[in-house]
Amino acid sequence: MAKQKPTKIKKQNNILWLSWVSYFTDFSSEMLMPILPIFFTETLGISKGLLGIIEGVAESFSSLIKVFSGYLSDKLKKRKIFILIGYGLPAVLKPMFIFATQWWHLFILRFLERSGKGFRDPPRDALIASSARKHELGGVFGFQRMMDTMGAVTGVVALTIILHYIPGNYIPLFLIAFIPGIIAVLIAAFKVRDDKHIEKSEKKINFKAVLNLPKRYKFFLIPTFVFAIGNMSYAFFILRAQNIGLPVVFLPMIYLIYTIIYAAISIPAGQLSDKIGHIPALIIGNLFFLASCILFMFNIPIEFTVIVFVLYGLFFAFNVGIAKAYVSHTVPIEYNATANGIYNFIVGICALPASAVVGYLWDTFNATTAFGYSAVLTFVSTFLYLFLLKKPKKQTILERLMGLVSLLRVKRN
Repeated sequence: MAKQKPTKIKKQNNILWLSWVSYFTDFSSEMLMPILPIFFTETLGISKGLLGIIEGVAESFSSLIKVFSGYLSDKLKKRKIFILIGYGLPAVLKPMFIFATQWWHLFILRFLERSGKGFRDPPRDALIASSARKHELGGVFGFQRMMDTMGAVTGVVALTIILHYIPGNYIPLFLIAFIPGIIAVLIAAFKVRDDKHIEKSEKKINFKAVLNLPKRYKFFLIPTFVFAIGNMSYAFFILRAQNIGLPVVFLPMIYLIYTIIYAAISIPAGQLSDKIGHIPALIIGNLFFLASCILFMFNIPIEFTVIVFVLYGLFFAFNVGIAKAYVSHTVPIEYNATANGIYNFIVGICALPASAVVGYLWDTFNATTAFGYSAVLTFVSTFLYLFLLKKPKKQTILERLMGLVSLLRVKRN
Protein backbone atom coordinates (compact mmCIF):
# COMPACT_ATOMS: atom_id res chain seq x y z
CA MET A 1 0.00 0.00 0.00
CA ALA A 2 1.42 3.40 -1.01
CA LYS A 3 2.35 5.67 1.83
CA GLN A 4 0.17 8.77 2.05
CA LYS A 5 1.91 12.11 1.79
CA PRO A 6 1.89 14.13 5.02
CA THR A 7 -0.57 16.99 5.22
CA LYS A 8 1.04 20.23 4.03
CA ILE A 9 -0.37 22.67 6.54
CA LYS A 10 0.50 25.73 4.44
CA LYS A 11 -1.77 24.48 1.67
CA GLN A 12 -4.68 24.02 4.03
CA ASN A 13 -5.94 27.60 3.94
CA ASN A 14 -8.53 27.32 6.70
CA ILE A 15 -6.05 25.67 9.05
CA LEU A 16 -3.43 28.31 8.32
CA TRP A 17 -5.71 31.34 8.60
CA LEU A 18 -7.59 30.05 11.63
CA SER A 19 -4.24 29.47 13.29
CA TRP A 20 -3.29 33.09 12.59
CA VAL A 21 -6.63 34.17 14.03
CA SER A 22 -5.79 32.18 17.17
CA TYR A 23 -2.34 33.80 17.25
CA PHE A 24 -3.62 37.38 17.25
CA THR A 25 -6.48 36.58 19.64
CA ASP A 26 -4.11 35.08 22.19
CA PHE A 27 -1.67 37.94 21.61
CA SER A 28 -4.51 40.20 22.73
CA SER A 29 -5.74 38.00 25.60
CA GLU A 30 -2.38 37.09 27.14
CA MET A 31 -1.40 40.74 27.47
CA LEU A 32 -4.06 40.80 30.19
CA MET A 33 -4.22 37.27 31.61
CA PRO A 34 -1.14 37.40 33.90
CA ILE A 35 -2.19 40.67 35.53
CA LEU A 36 -5.94 40.00 35.83
CA PRO A 37 -5.66 37.95 39.06
CA ILE A 38 -3.56 40.73 40.60
CA PHE A 39 -5.94 43.38 39.23
CA PHE A 40 -8.88 41.47 40.72
CA THR A 41 -7.40 40.73 44.15
CA GLU A 42 -5.22 43.78 44.84
CA THR A 43 -6.77 46.69 42.93
CA LEU A 44 -10.39 45.82 43.73
CA GLY A 45 -9.79 43.76 46.89
CA ILE A 46 -11.57 40.61 45.69
CA SER A 47 -11.00 37.46 47.78
CA LYS A 48 -9.58 34.27 46.27
CA GLY A 49 -12.96 32.59 46.80
CA LEU A 50 -14.80 35.32 44.87
CA LEU A 51 -12.11 35.23 42.20
CA GLY A 52 -12.75 31.51 41.79
CA ILE A 53 -16.50 32.12 41.44
CA ILE A 54 -16.04 34.89 38.84
CA GLU A 55 -13.67 32.77 36.74
CA GLY A 56 -15.83 29.68 37.19
CA VAL A 57 -19.11 31.37 36.21
CA ALA A 58 -17.48 32.97 33.17
CA GLU A 59 -16.05 29.65 31.97
CA SER A 60 -19.22 27.72 32.76
CA PHE A 61 -21.44 30.10 30.78
CA SER A 62 -18.97 29.97 27.91
CA SER A 63 -19.18 26.19 27.96
CA LEU A 64 -22.97 26.20 27.98
CA ILE A 65 -22.93 28.29 24.79
CA LYS A 66 -20.55 25.75 23.21
CA VAL A 67 -23.21 23.03 23.27
CA PHE A 68 -25.69 25.20 21.38
CA SER A 69 -23.18 26.79 19.01
CA GLY A 70 -21.80 23.35 18.14
CA TYR A 71 -25.26 21.87 17.57
CA LEU A 72 -26.48 24.87 15.55
CA SER A 73 -23.30 24.89 13.49
CA ASP A 74 -23.86 21.24 12.53
CA LYS A 75 -27.59 21.73 11.95
CA LEU A 76 -27.19 24.90 9.85
CA LYS A 77 -24.03 23.50 8.23
CA LYS A 78 -22.30 26.84 8.86
CA ARG A 79 -19.05 27.53 10.70
CA LYS A 80 -17.86 31.02 9.80
CA ILE A 81 -20.69 33.10 11.30
CA PHE A 82 -20.12 31.52 14.73
CA ILE A 83 -16.37 32.05 14.41
CA LEU A 84 -16.85 35.75 13.60
CA ILE A 85 -19.16 36.34 16.57
CA GLY A 86 -16.84 34.40 18.85
CA TYR A 87 -13.75 36.40 18.00
CA GLY A 88 -15.48 39.76 17.57
CA LEU A 89 -17.17 39.95 20.96
CA PRO A 90 -14.03 39.65 23.15
CA ALA A 91 -12.10 42.06 20.92
CA VAL A 92 -14.71 44.80 21.39
CA LEU A 93 -15.11 44.21 25.14
CA LYS A 94 -11.44 44.32 26.18
CA PRO A 95 -11.17 48.14 26.36
CA MET A 96 -14.28 48.21 28.57
CA PHE A 97 -12.26 46.82 31.52
CA ILE A 98 -10.69 50.26 32.09
CA PHE A 99 -14.10 51.58 33.18
CA ALA A 100 -14.59 48.89 35.86
CA THR A 101 -14.59 50.19 39.43
CA GLN A 102 -16.52 47.44 41.25
CA TRP A 103 -16.19 43.68 41.37
CA TRP A 104 -19.56 43.22 39.65
CA HIS A 105 -18.37 45.32 36.69
CA LEU A 106 -15.56 42.83 36.15
CA PHE A 107 -17.97 39.97 36.71
CA ILE A 108 -20.22 41.17 33.85
CA LEU A 109 -17.34 41.94 31.49
CA ARG A 110 -15.60 38.62 32.12
CA PHE A 111 -18.93 36.85 31.76
CA LEU A 112 -19.61 38.39 28.33
CA GLU A 113 -16.02 38.19 27.12
CA ARG A 114 -15.78 34.45 27.71
CA SER A 115 -19.08 33.89 25.91
CA GLY A 116 -17.21 34.68 22.69
CA LYS A 117 -15.10 31.59 23.22
CA GLY A 118 -18.32 29.62 23.53
CA PHE A 119 -19.54 30.80 20.14
CA ARG A 120 -16.32 30.11 18.25
CA ASP A 121 -14.60 27.01 19.63
CA PRO A 122 -16.74 24.05 18.44
CA PRO A 123 -17.35 25.43 14.90
CA ARG A 124 -13.68 26.40 14.57
CA ASP A 125 -12.44 22.99 15.72
CA ALA A 126 -14.88 21.27 13.36
CA LEU A 127 -13.66 23.42 10.47
CA ILE A 128 -10.03 22.58 11.28
CA ALA A 129 -10.85 18.85 11.53
CA SER A 130 -12.64 18.81 8.16
CA SER A 131 -9.62 20.49 6.55
CA ALA A 132 -7.17 17.77 7.66
CA ARG A 133 -6.59 14.08 7.08
CA LYS A 134 -7.99 11.96 9.87
CA HIS A 135 -4.70 10.21 10.69
CA GLU A 136 -2.95 13.59 11.12
CA LEU A 137 -5.46 15.33 13.37
CA GLY A 138 -3.10 15.36 16.35
CA GLY A 139 -0.39 17.17 14.38
CA VAL A 140 -2.83 19.64 12.82
CA PHE A 141 -4.44 20.55 16.14
CA GLY A 142 -0.93 20.73 17.56
CA PHE A 143 -0.06 23.33 14.90
CA GLN A 144 -3.14 25.37 15.77
CA ARG A 145 -2.31 25.17 19.47
CA MET A 146 1.29 26.18 18.74
CA MET A 147 0.17 29.30 16.86
CA ASP A 148 -2.33 30.04 19.61
CA THR A 149 0.38 29.74 22.23
CA MET A 150 2.94 31.71 20.23
CA GLY A 151 0.40 34.50 20.29
CA ALA A 152 0.35 34.09 24.06
CA VAL A 153 4.15 34.34 24.17
CA THR A 154 4.06 37.52 22.11
CA GLY A 155 1.38 38.94 24.39
CA VAL A 156 3.33 38.16 27.57
CA VAL A 157 6.54 39.67 26.11
CA ALA A 158 4.60 42.81 25.18
CA LEU A 159 3.10 42.87 28.70
CA THR A 160 6.55 42.59 30.30
CA ILE A 161 7.94 45.45 28.21
CA ILE A 162 4.97 47.70 28.96
CA LEU A 163 5.10 46.97 32.70
CA HIS A 164 8.82 47.79 32.69
CA TYR A 165 8.16 51.30 31.38
CA ILE A 166 4.82 51.97 33.08
CA PRO A 167 4.71 49.73 36.20
CA GLY A 168 1.37 49.54 37.95
CA ASN A 169 -0.54 51.34 35.17
CA TYR A 170 -2.99 48.85 33.65
CA ILE A 171 -5.12 51.16 31.47
CA PRO A 172 -2.71 51.22 28.46
CA LEU A 173 -2.66 47.40 28.50
CA PHE A 174 -6.39 47.13 27.84
CA LEU A 175 -6.21 49.69 25.02
CA ILE A 176 -3.18 48.11 23.30
CA ALA A 177 -4.70 44.62 23.61
CA PHE A 178 -7.61 45.83 21.47
CA ILE A 179 -5.38 46.10 18.35
CA PRO A 180 -4.37 42.43 17.82
CA GLY A 181 -7.91 41.41 18.73
CA ILE A 182 -9.32 43.41 15.83
CA ILE A 183 -6.66 42.03 13.46
CA ALA A 184 -7.87 38.52 14.34
CA VAL A 185 -11.47 39.46 13.51
CA LEU A 186 -10.44 40.92 10.12
CA ILE A 187 -8.53 37.75 9.17
CA ALA A 188 -11.52 35.61 10.11
CA ALA A 189 -13.85 37.83 8.08
CA PHE A 190 -11.81 37.97 4.87
CA LYS A 191 -9.71 34.79 4.77
CA VAL A 192 -11.65 31.94 6.42
CA ARG A 193 -14.10 29.99 4.26
CA ASP A 194 -17.01 27.72 5.22
CA ASP A 195 -16.69 23.98 4.58
CA LYS A 196 -18.41 23.18 1.26
CA HIS A 197 -18.44 19.45 2.02
CA ILE A 198 -20.53 20.02 5.15
CA GLU A 199 -22.86 22.41 3.31
CA LYS A 200 -23.57 19.75 0.65
CA SER A 201 -24.11 16.95 3.17
CA GLU A 202 -27.69 15.64 3.22
CA LYS A 203 -27.47 14.18 6.73
CA LYS A 204 -30.04 15.71 9.06
CA ILE A 205 -28.80 16.74 12.47
CA ASN A 206 -31.16 16.23 15.40
CA PHE A 207 -30.97 15.43 19.11
CA LYS A 208 -31.80 11.76 18.53
CA ALA A 209 -28.77 11.39 16.29
CA VAL A 210 -26.63 13.13 18.88
CA LEU A 211 -27.65 10.55 21.51
CA ASN A 212 -26.31 7.82 19.22
CA LEU A 213 -22.75 9.15 19.13
CA PRO A 214 -20.03 6.43 19.47
CA LYS A 215 -19.75 4.68 22.86
CA ARG A 216 -16.02 5.35 23.10
CA TYR A 217 -16.72 9.06 22.81
CA LYS A 218 -19.36 8.84 25.55
CA PHE A 219 -17.01 6.98 27.90
CA PHE A 220 -14.26 9.50 27.14
CA LEU A 221 -16.47 12.15 28.70
CA ILE A 222 -16.27 10.40 32.12
CA PRO A 223 -12.52 10.88 32.79
CA THR A 224 -12.88 14.28 31.15
CA PHE A 225 -15.48 15.23 33.76
CA VAL A 226 -13.48 13.83 36.70
CA PHE A 227 -10.38 15.76 35.68
CA ALA A 228 -12.28 18.97 34.94
CA ILE A 229 -13.97 19.01 38.36
CA GLY A 230 -10.51 19.37 39.89
CA ASN A 231 -8.83 21.49 37.22
CA MET A 232 -8.40 24.92 38.81
CA SER A 233 -8.00 28.18 36.91
CA TYR A 234 -4.47 29.22 35.89
CA ALA A 235 -4.97 32.15 38.30
CA PHE A 236 -4.29 29.86 41.27
CA PHE A 237 -0.92 28.83 39.84
CA ILE A 238 0.00 32.50 39.48
CA LEU A 239 -1.17 33.26 43.02
CA ARG A 240 0.65 30.23 44.44
CA ALA A 241 3.91 31.37 42.82
CA GLN A 242 3.41 34.79 44.41
CA ASN A 243 2.43 33.14 47.73
CA ILE A 244 5.69 31.16 47.77
CA GLY A 245 7.61 34.40 47.41
CA LEU A 246 8.05 35.13 43.69
CA PRO A 247 8.02 38.94 43.18
CA VAL A 248 5.14 40.35 41.11
CA VAL A 249 7.55 41.71 38.51
CA PHE A 250 8.61 38.11 37.68
CA LEU A 251 5.07 36.73 37.35
CA PRO A 252 4.79 37.58 33.61
CA MET A 253 8.15 35.87 33.01
CA ILE A 254 7.17 32.70 34.85
CA TYR A 255 3.94 32.69 32.85
CA LEU A 256 6.04 33.19 29.71
CA ILE A 257 7.99 30.01 30.50
CA TYR A 258 4.73 28.07 30.60
CA THR A 259 3.56 29.52 27.27
CA ILE A 260 6.90 28.87 25.53
CA ILE A 261 6.88 25.23 26.63
CA TYR A 262 3.25 24.91 25.53
CA ALA A 263 4.04 26.38 22.11
CA ALA A 264 7.27 24.45 21.55
CA ILE A 265 5.85 21.04 22.49
CA SER A 266 2.33 21.25 20.97
CA ILE A 267 3.25 20.00 17.48
CA PRO A 268 5.61 17.19 18.64
CA ALA A 269 3.02 16.13 21.23
CA GLY A 270 0.26 16.10 18.60
CA GLN A 271 2.40 14.14 16.14
CA LEU A 272 3.34 11.68 18.88
CA SER A 273 -0.36 11.18 19.65
CA ASP A 274 -0.97 10.30 15.98
CA LYS A 275 1.63 7.53 16.35
CA ILE A 276 1.02 6.12 19.84
CA GLY A 277 -2.68 7.01 20.13
CA HIS A 278 -4.51 10.00 21.56
CA ILE A 279 -5.41 8.34 24.88
CA PRO A 280 -1.80 7.38 25.82
CA ALA A 281 -0.78 10.97 25.04
CA LEU A 282 -3.58 12.32 27.25
CA ILE A 283 -2.39 10.07 30.08
CA ILE A 284 1.10 11.55 29.73
CA GLY A 285 -0.44 15.03 29.95
CA ASN A 286 -2.33 14.13 33.12
CA LEU A 287 0.88 12.92 34.74
CA PHE A 288 2.54 16.27 34.04
CA PHE A 289 -0.37 18.10 35.67
CA LEU A 290 -0.33 15.71 38.64
CA ALA A 291 3.38 16.43 39.19
CA SER A 292 2.82 20.21 39.06
CA CYS A 293 0.04 19.98 41.68
CA ILE A 294 2.13 17.80 43.98
CA LEU A 295 5.03 20.27 43.86
CA PHE A 296 2.78 23.22 44.68
CA MET A 297 1.37 21.33 47.65
CA PHE A 298 4.65 22.13 49.39
CA ASN A 299 6.50 25.36 50.14
CA ILE A 300 9.13 24.71 47.51
CA PRO A 301 12.08 27.06 46.92
CA ILE A 302 11.25 30.01 44.65
CA GLU A 303 13.53 28.62 41.92
CA PHE A 304 11.41 25.45 41.74
CA THR A 305 8.39 27.44 40.52
CA VAL A 306 10.08 27.33 37.12
CA ILE A 307 9.78 23.52 37.14
CA VAL A 308 6.09 23.76 38.05
CA PHE A 309 5.32 26.06 35.13
CA VAL A 310 7.35 23.87 32.75
CA LEU A 311 5.22 20.90 33.83
CA TYR A 312 2.09 23.04 33.49
CA GLY A 313 3.07 23.91 29.92
CA LEU A 314 3.77 20.26 29.09
CA PHE A 315 0.36 19.32 30.43
CA PHE A 316 -1.40 21.75 28.09
CA ALA A 317 0.70 20.60 25.12
CA PHE A 318 -0.40 17.01 25.79
CA ASN A 319 -4.03 17.83 26.55
CA VAL A 320 -5.98 20.54 24.71
CA GLY A 321 -5.23 19.82 21.05
CA ILE A 322 -4.95 16.07 21.53
CA ALA A 323 -8.34 15.84 23.26
CA LYS A 324 -9.91 17.68 20.33
CA ALA A 325 -8.12 15.37 17.91
CA TYR A 326 -9.53 12.34 19.76
CA VAL A 327 -13.08 13.71 19.59
CA SER A 328 -12.73 14.59 15.89
CA HIS A 329 -11.25 11.17 15.12
CA THR A 330 -13.93 9.25 17.03
CA VAL A 331 -17.08 11.10 15.88
CA PRO A 332 -18.44 11.35 12.27
CA ILE A 333 -17.53 14.67 10.65
CA GLU A 334 -21.17 15.80 10.36
CA TYR A 335 -21.47 15.77 14.17
CA ASN A 336 -18.01 17.17 14.86
CA ALA A 337 -19.05 20.61 16.11
CA THR A 338 -21.76 19.09 18.33
CA ALA A 339 -19.37 16.53 19.84
CA ASN A 340 -16.72 19.17 20.43
CA GLY A 341 -19.38 21.42 21.94
CA ILE A 342 -20.47 18.73 24.42
CA TYR A 343 -16.85 17.97 25.32
CA ASN A 344 -16.05 21.65 25.84
CA PHE A 345 -19.27 22.12 27.81
CA ILE A 346 -18.26 19.45 30.30
CA VAL A 347 -14.76 20.91 30.64
CA GLY A 348 -16.05 24.43 31.13
CA ILE A 349 -19.15 23.79 33.25
CA CYS A 350 -16.85 22.16 35.79
CA ALA A 351 -14.73 25.32 35.94
CA LEU A 352 -17.15 26.97 38.39
CA PRO A 353 -17.18 24.22 41.06
CA ALA A 354 -13.49 23.40 40.46
CA SER A 355 -12.22 26.96 40.90
CA ALA A 356 -14.72 27.73 43.66
CA VAL A 357 -13.75 24.61 45.64
CA VAL A 358 -10.03 25.26 45.20
CA GLY A 359 -10.50 28.89 46.27
CA TYR A 360 -12.56 27.81 49.29
CA LEU A 361 -10.05 25.15 50.35
CA TRP A 362 -7.21 27.67 50.07
CA ASP A 363 -9.06 30.40 52.01
CA THR A 364 -10.35 27.97 54.68
CA PHE A 365 -7.37 25.64 55.04
CA ASN A 366 -4.23 26.18 52.95
CA ALA A 367 -2.65 25.82 49.51
CA THR A 368 -1.60 22.23 50.26
CA THR A 369 -5.24 21.16 50.64
CA ALA A 370 -6.30 23.06 47.51
CA PHE A 371 -3.64 21.56 45.24
CA GLY A 372 -4.05 18.15 46.89
CA TYR A 373 -7.71 18.16 45.88
CA SER A 374 -6.73 18.66 42.22
CA ALA A 375 -4.01 16.01 42.46
CA VAL A 376 -6.42 13.31 43.70
CA LEU A 377 -8.98 13.91 40.94
CA THR A 378 -6.23 13.97 38.31
CA PHE A 379 -5.08 10.54 39.49
CA VAL A 380 -8.64 9.14 39.27
CA SER A 381 -9.08 10.58 35.76
CA THR A 382 -5.80 9.01 34.63
CA PHE A 383 -6.93 5.62 35.94
CA LEU A 384 -10.21 5.87 33.99
CA TYR A 385 -8.33 6.65 30.78
CA LEU A 386 -6.77 3.19 31.01
CA PHE A 387 -10.12 1.61 30.09
CA LEU A 388 -10.03 3.44 26.75
CA LEU A 389 -6.70 1.83 25.87
CA LYS A 390 -8.56 -1.41 25.21
CA LYS A 391 -9.36 -1.64 21.51
CA PRO A 392 -12.99 -2.22 20.43
CA LYS A 393 -13.84 -5.89 20.21
CA LYS A 394 -13.69 -7.23 16.66
CA GLN A 395 -16.45 -9.41 15.27
CA THR A 396 -15.75 -13.15 15.06
CA ILE A 397 -16.21 -15.02 11.76
CA LEU A 398 -19.43 -16.60 13.15
CA GLU A 399 -20.81 -13.15 14.08
CA ARG A 400 -20.01 -11.83 10.60
CA LEU A 401 -21.74 -14.83 8.96
CA MET A 402 -24.83 -14.37 11.14
CA GLY A 403 -24.90 -10.68 10.21
CA LEU A 404 -24.68 -11.56 6.51
CA VAL A 405 -27.53 -14.08 6.83
CA SER A 406 -29.70 -11.45 8.57
CA LEU A 407 -28.96 -8.95 5.79
CA LEU A 408 -29.92 -11.47 3.06
CA ARG A 409 -33.20 -12.22 4.87
CA VAL A 410 -34.05 -8.52 5.02
CA LYS A 411 -33.35 -8.11 1.30
CA ARG A 412 -35.43 -11.22 0.45
CA ASN A 413 -38.41 -9.87 2.42
